[in-house]
This record gives sequence, C-alpha cells and structure tokens, in this order.
Amino acid sequence: MIEKIGIILWYVALAALLFAGVKFSKKKEWNTDNMSFDQTKCFLGFCAVIICFHHIAQFTCAGWLNPKYIRHGLDVFVTAGYPMVAMFLFCSGFGLYKSAKAKPDFFKRFLPVRIVPLLIPTLLTYLAYIYLRHLRDIPITFNKIFSVGNHNFLHPFIWYIPCMIVLYIAFYVGFGLFKKDWAGILTVALVTAGWIAFCIIFRYGTWWFNTAHMFLIGILVSKYEQKFFESCKKLYALRLIGTIIICPILWYVADNAGGYYITSNKLVWNEINGYKGDLVGCVFQILYTLAFMSLYYLISMKMKVGNPVSRFFGKFTLELYLIHGIFVNMFGFYMIQEPTKPIYYIKSVPLYVLVVLACAIPVSFGLSILDKKAGKLFRPKKANK
Repeated sequence: MIEKIGIILWYVALAALLFAGVKFSKKKEWNTDNMSFDQTKCFLGFCAVIICFHHIAQFTCAGWLNPKYIRHGLDVFVTAGYPMVAMFLFCSGFGLYKSAKAKPDFFKRFLPVRIVPLLIPTLLTYLAYIYLRHLRDIPITFNKIFSVGNHNFLHPFIWYIPCMIVLYIAFYVGFGLFKKDWAGILTVALVTAGWIAFCIIFRYGTWWFNTAHMFLIGILVSKYEQKFFESCKKLYALRLIGTIIICPILWYVADNAGGYYITSNKLVWNEINGYKGDLVGCVFQILYTLAFMSLYYLISMKMKVGNPVSRFFGKFTLELYLIHGIFVNMFGFYMIQEPTKPIYYIKSVPLYVLVVLACAIPVSFGLSILDKKAGKLFRPKKANK
C-alpha cells in the first residue's frame, strides 16, 4: 500500500510540475507567446524530468527485464522518452532559426559556443561511467563507429550528443555560410537524411534517428511562424480534437510495431529480419513525434505553462539528461550490464525515483553553471554586454 501511495504521489508531483501556474487564454484570445523562450524552457524542463522517469521505468518495469526484478508503477514511461527528445530537437531548431534572424553576429563563434557546452558534461559523465566500470571490473571496450550493429558505447545515453553536433554543423553551414534560407533548409534536410541513412546502414538503435527530423521541423515552423499560427487558428477545435484522437493511436502502434512486419491483415513477429521490423515501428514513432509536437503546439496556443520549479529544471536540461543515468545505474538492479551488482539496489520504486532525482538534480545544476561559464568564454564580447 505504501509503495502504491508513493507512486501516486510521484504522478501528482509530475502533474503539478506541468500544470502549476498555468494560464488559459480567454475565448477568442490566443497565447501568441506559445513558442517564447520562457515557455519552451519551462516545458522542456518538464520533458527532462519525464526522460528521467523513462529511464527509471526501463530499469523497473520494462517488458524485457527479468521478471523477478520487475516492479510495476511507472509502466506508462517505458516508451515516453523519444517524444520528449523530439520536443528538445523541435525547440532547438525553432530557437536557432529565430535567433539567427534576430542577431546580426549570431554565427560569430557559433560552433564553439554551441558545441563546447555539449562536450563538457559529455566528457565528465563519460569519465563517471568509466570509473563505475573500473569499480566493478567491467571491461572497457570501445566500439567502432562504422561497425554494423552492437553499438554498446561506454555512455548509454551518448547518441543525443553526436546527433546534435551534426545538426549544429549543418545549421551553421546552411544558414551561416550559405546565408540563403532555401540553402539552409536544404542543407539541414540533406544532412538529416544522411544521418538517418548512416544509422540505418550501420544498424544503430532506432532511438539514434527517430527524432532527428524534428530539428528541421522546428526551423520550418520558425520560418513560417506567423502563417503556421494563423493556420492553426482556423478550425482550431477540430484540429485539436483530431490530434487528441490520433496521438494515442500512433503511440500504441509505434509501441507495438517494433520487431514486427506488416502483412495484409496483421502484424507478425519478424524473427529473421528483426531490424527491418524495428524500422516499421520507427516509421510510426516518427509520425507520433509529429502528432505529439502538433498537440503541444495547439494546446500551447490557448494555455501558457510555467512555474518556478519547471523554470528551474529548464536551466539544466542537457546536464540532467546526461547525468541522471549514472544514478539510475548505481541504484538499479544491475549496473551498466547484467549481472553486475549496483552500488546499492533500491527495490522500492518511489524511493528509487527519489534517490535518483535527489542525486542527479544538484549535480546537474552545478555542472550547468560550469557549462554556461565555458559557453560565455567563446561568445563575442558584444553578446556579453
């Protein structure tokens, strides 16, 4: 009973994190600041916390776990990670385009300003995982980037960083060097397609590329922001209802299509070509990310989110993403790989969540301060005034 109450309290806390301080627009009025920096940061702070729950769920109640270690309660979060990451990429593309058009010196030192703050927490967390492997005598092996399959990197959540670096470089080349919007959009589109093709050819996990397209979508929505907003206002209620209906359908199909192929009348498990089956599921995941983004956008047109707590989490989303997994591994039923014993196995799901967040949040916040200082060192002097 105590366990169930604890889990319910976490759901209540998440609801409060998202909805506390919500402001609704009156009839015939709209939240024209739905994609403002403050609102998107608040929502992304919420998304970062959901990603933490997602990885905790994968250590407690995912269907592929050994039954004796399964502890139900967070089941809804098992596949909740990629739509949250999709929102990060969407908002990143949106914000970069908007800033590029508003700031004359935006591309001056663009790459170091954007990439160095990515590399600092990545390298430090990499060292943490290496230390944990050393602590438990787990072999430290480096996978070849161009090997086909079996990409078990030392850092389990590393995929996001190379993806972002590739997209940042594409944005810089397309919009910073070529200058023309059509050239920038084409460059980002081609690089995104190339990234997806690379991941498929070398059989990287679908999570490496099932959200990369959202960066380009963010750029396009930002470029045509006014037209897009005005278009969404037309038949708003029907659009919202339709999106609310289609989202759970796509979510269900995306969750259940991986590892399957579609025949004329049913989904059949594909034992021989399982990766092709995963790609079928990935198609629906891509469609779901588009629907999820649309749902957020439509709701945000009438509802403004934001409160001191979500605003606080919005300040260190990257660091929280990279760091929380260390503590998920340290206190899960195994550490880094089965059957390696963790630092301490916490069987209680509510307590497990509490310990992971209690450890990850202050460390992430502290590291974010270092990242911001490093980023400022590379910014043009005018930008610091």
